[in-house]
Amino acid sequence: MVETEVSNFLQVGFIPYFEVLVLLVFSFFFISWVKSIIKEFLSRTDIPRDIQNILSRAVVYVLWFIVIMCVVSELNLGELLKPIIGGSVIIAAAFALAVKEILADAVAGLFLLSDHQFNIGDRVETMKYRGEIINVTLRKTRIKTDEGTIVVLPNGKIDSSGWLLFDKDADGVSD
Repeated sequence: MVETEVSNFLQVGFIPYFEVLVLLVFSFFFISWVKSIIKEFLSRTDIPRDIQNILSRAVVYVLWFIVIMCVVSELNLGELLKPIIGGSVIIAAAFALAVKEILADAVAGLFLLSDHQFNIGDRVETMKYRGEIINVTLRKTRIKTDEGTIVVLPNGKIDSSGWLLFDKDADGVSD
């Protein structure tokens, strides 16, 4: 009788937790390995450093999400998590509305950085500002105006309003 109870405990109680523990340890090492391979691969490309970090993190987040879903499935926590997932959808929608400008700037920054429309040192005019680009990041572009003022502009507004790119040698429009 005692052997049956111990056997039931091992099958029902202990084994799923042991499998989850092994899965988490394996996943940690596997995801670290994948992350290093991705970083090494991306470092050999011409992709800007900001976009490399975003791509690397996105892959890691997707892999961890898969691991979490496997853990939930293995421990039969699906019914317990349904209300939490429903609530998180509402919270995510509210969060997305709150940061929509930041997201728009980030997406526009991805396009500006990946398309190489303008680079540091180029002379541009956008949103009534004219000067030299001194920095382009994922969310903001910094322009030093002809008067010496540094203007920080959100990439989403630059992308939607457009810009004029001037020749470096003259004030005429470049080809």
